[in-house]
Amino acid sequence: MKKSRKFIVIILMILLSVAVTRIIGNLHVLPTKYFNYFIITLASINFIGALGLLAFRRGFMKFISFLMFFIINLLAVGTTLYGPATNKFFNEGFGNADETYQTSFYIISKNNILESELTVKTIAYYQDIYKKDDILKKLNSMNIMLFKEELDLDTVFTHDVILLDNATYTFLKENNGRDINSYNVIVKVDVDIVLDNSAIGEEDLDEYQQQEYQKLTPGEYYNIFIGGYDFTNTFMDFNMLVSINKTNQEILLTTIPRDYYITDARVGKRDKLSDMGARGIETNIASVAKLFGIKIDYYIQINTRSLVELVNAVGGITYCSDQEYTTTHSMVLNSYNDNIGEKLHVKKGCQYLNGIQTLTVARERLAFKSGDNQRQKNCAQIMKAILNKMKTPAMIIKFPNILNAVSGFYSTTIPRELVTSSVQELLENPNWVIKTQSVTGSGGQDYIFFGSTKDYVMYPNMSSVNNAKYKIQGMKYKKLNQL
Repeated sequence: MKKSRKFIVIILMILLSVAVTRIIGNLHVLPTKYFNYFIITLASINFIGALGLLAFRRGFMKFISFLMFFIINLLAVGTTLYGPATNKFFNEGFGNADETYQTSFYIISKNNILESELTVKTIAYYQDIYKKDDILKKLNSMNIMLFKEELDLDTVFTHDVILLDNATYTFLKENNGRDINSYNVIVKVDVDIVLDNSAIGEEDLDEYQQQEYQKLTPGEYYNIFIGGYDFTNTFMDFNMLVSINKTNQEILLTTIPRDYYITDARVGKRDKLSDMGARGIETNIASVAKLFGIKIDYYIQINTRSLVELVNAVGGITYCSDQEYTTTHSMVLNSYNDNIGEKLHVKKGCQYLNGIQTLTVARERLAFKSGDNQRQKNCAQIMKAILNKMKTPAMIIKFPNILNAVSGFYSTTIPRELVTSSVQELLENPNWVIKTQSVTGSGGQDYIFFGSTKDYVMYPNMSSVNNAKYKIQGMKYKKLNQL
């Protein structure tokens, strides 16, 4: 090879190395120490390759020089494939939650009333209707101004024209409560709601415990709420709190049953956690924060397809059961019809699950004596299995598939900077400890939707709540492993 061509090859390799370094550097995921090692290694590869190409015409060193340049080409191809896609995912995949969301309200009547007639009709509504001020303001802008506020739904349904929020209307439609199917929808009104994720009231460990443990500063610990909507995208069937202690390098996963009967922090009355989701994810965030006396810093909102796609992307998970059972739900997506599709038979012991199988296990509660308590344990095990799978080196090859799988199936307030810094910390120490816990309770019948109807609920076991609360609040302190 002529000397001029050798210089062209060397310059080309240097340019490729610079491009690779810039792409990886822009991701901000490599710890500074490892990034410096990478630069030194890349510079050494270029030096050895250039030396072998210029100083030797043939032989072993010539072979080494071509090997070095081949490695640089592989790096260039890899970063070209992974780099832009990863950067785009980080830019679009985090901090992508809307500051507002849309909810619907329905004005109904058993009589045939035109929308134009509502300006002279008195419309009854329940005093705890969701976002009352927002919907009344919107209706006033439509010249609908005559309203009657009632203390309970029984009285509301004695009126000719009724205003219902989306949560109550959807629940009544699904169960034909209050003979709702005999009512006509006069008008459906959509209202944009500003998301309010303010803290409800953060509590601390008691004074004796604070003397024993050093409190961390905000940023060294944080809480993330994960809310998963059902097939109808109305009710929040999955509720999990992820507490992260960066100093101790520990993650605590706390699952909360969907039917947990707790105080709605926005109105001060009790309801099922799943039904609160129909009033917006902020209701679940505020109520879980109140339950555990914490501040929730970020949230992730997912749907059922998110779980299926993610599990398939990581190549499935290992799930271990202490009993043999067959699910009552079918392995189907976006349908509650369990007469279609096959049921899943789960063996006692450990087994491989793909995406739809994992979703079916996560939904199951009727197959267990402990019902929803066991379902929450299964959900925690599934989440832990996914996190452990994503820590393995094999995920590097599957990384683009994982990004494509979850893209578009969730929204979150977690900023990119927090994600990239967390990846850096995980790379520096892959031995993070992941712990799980679930709050428990006992089943019963009680009023939901602020007294609109009775349904199955789970009354919290306050001993388990207080124990979970103690551990979650302990994530703000060093030496958590001694709690």
